Amino acid sequence: MKICVPALLGLCLLVPTLLFAADRADIVIADFEGDDYGTWKVEGTAFGMRPARGTLPGQMPVDGFQGRGLVNSFLGGDDATGKLTSPEFRIERRHINFLIGGGRHPGLVCINLLVAGQVVRSATGPNGSAGGTERLDWDSWNVSELEGRTAVIQIVDDRKGGWGHINVDQILQSDRPQGYESARRELPINQSYLHLPVKTGARKVRLKLNVAGQTVREFDIELAEAEPDFQAFCDVTAFRGQTLTIEADRLPLGSRALDGLRQADDVPAVSGLYSEPARPQFHFTSRRGWLNDPNGLVYAGGQWHLFYQHNPFGWGWGNMHWGHAVSPDLFHWRELPIALYPQRYDDWCFSGSALIDVKNTSGF
Repeated sequence: MKICVPALLGLCLLVPTLLFAADRADIVIADFEGDDYGTWKVEGTAFGMRPARGTLPGQMPVDGFQGRGLVNSFLGGDDATGKLTSPEFRIERRHINFLIGGGRHPGLVCINLLVAGQVVRSATGPNGSAGGTERLDWDSWNVSELEGRTAVIQIVDDRKGGWGHINVDQILQSDRPQGYESARRELPINQSYLHLPVKTGARKVRLKLNVAGQTVREFDIELAEAEPDFQAFCDVTAFRGQTLTIEADRLPLGSRALDGLRQADDVPAVSGLYSEPARPQFHFTSRRGWLNDPNGLVYAGGQWHLFYQHNPFGWGWGNMHWGHAVSPDLFHWRELPIALYPQRYDDWCFSGSALIDVKNTSGF
């Protein structure tokens, strides 16, 4: 038997080289921990002359940044504009990772990577409409084909008005990406409820439930990556016998959160739910989620019907459905299935009322 020693030696040399390349240490481009921006060029008024130390006056609480400092262009409010430009640096790793939050206005409120004066990568925060949070999350650019090139980073705030600001921290070169990716799972529906594990305070994920190519449910949820705080649920009785395609817009790279969704023929069982220390004992409360604006109280068939704004997927405001409960005496309540679902995401079921038109005087 012949053995090609040079080939084996070449292989032995190649493997350590590959391992070494995969384990190269991160390179910090900027962590914004100093008392000023150092050699970064500051233009306009939005960024001030030094990194912010967290939340600025008039701003919702900012979290998710590391250390004591970050870039925060809310200085003076959303009408301030400006630009922050790094000195030139050499791209030496396969990815550039960074923490980012704020507005979603591509080209106007963004972080850009420029090579030879041209924008080759860009990213924005997640917030494009009212609501949202000031949390920073990881994002990443794959720049493997640009290794060895000289580049600069620009952080841009060129928009006034709602979410006209950006938050950035911890810009790093790395051989491993940090960030998020979309995910999907197909699930044949043979039971009545889809149980959804929730971790209060986790990053919100937008879930789409699709059947035969049509979106039948769409909502935001703080989906648990590990041990949940509680289980929300979605009634999927109408889709039994069909395949549900579950899509998540942004999950951490390598996340298995969608594996935590499971089917059951009943809602999640929670012992002592209505004996919780902070649970109201006189007023009605839903078994899970947020409720407010109880309206539509109407008497029919020997029962009082109560309708209310309801987020069935988390304890905070959002995902507005019409919840429904009934009582014979306005004291003992029984929760019924959701009365009204949103027709589409962001077309929420807000406050309303109900009446009985026995003689059809309205003509409806």
